[in-house]
Amino acid sequence: MRLLILSAFCAVFIMKSAMVVSLGMASDLEETAVTDHTMNAATDTGTRSDTISWRPAEVYPATREYKGPDFELPGIESETVTLHEFRGNVVVLNIWATWCPPCRDEVPALIRLQDTFGDAGLQVIGVSVDENGAEAAVRAFSQEFGVNYPVPLDDGTVQELYGPLSVIPTTYIFDADGYIRFYVPGYMEYDQMEEAVKELMER
Repeated sequence: MRLLILSAFCAVFIMKSAMVVSLGMASDLEETAVTDHTMNAATDTGTRSDTISWRPAEVYPATREYKGPDFELPGIESETVTLHEFRGNVVVLNIWATWCPPCRDEVPALIRLQDTFGDAGLQVIGVSVDENGAEAAVRAFSQEFGVNYPVPLDDGTVQELYGPLSVIPTTYIFDADGYIRFYVPGYMEYDQMEEAVKELMER
């Protein structure tokens, strides 16, 4: 029952009065986005989603030149994480939460992606939108899963700059110059991530 409730939360529209202006590009993408990118959840009552198959979201290419807005957020190890510090790398910005089953299931693919392409100029950033004791929960999750990329804690900044978010996980993929090239509203499989990253690295 708990899993079904959490799954529903992942598909709920986040009703924040976010600055859509900041992502004028996202407005174009949202016009063509299929809202049926939410998950095909099985009626599983466990706390892990090992037996659930999520429907992969569509990977939408950017329809215009748009440089992603910078942010500065606290990380789980008392560090500060910014977007601009990774300029020169292809960046995968994943917006997620520990309580979201498809977000959790996406993390191993993100870890693998960072392992595979990190030395070639890729940087994954996992911005957590957890609330109420987020730092402890996110730190414990990151340690359990062996997360190998920065996990900053959103204070509302990213949700404003890159929202409104229709669903989590949501992923933005930037080229090395900081332009958003792909937008993914929903769960991604590893092959989708790899294909998008390789395309940007080969440009």
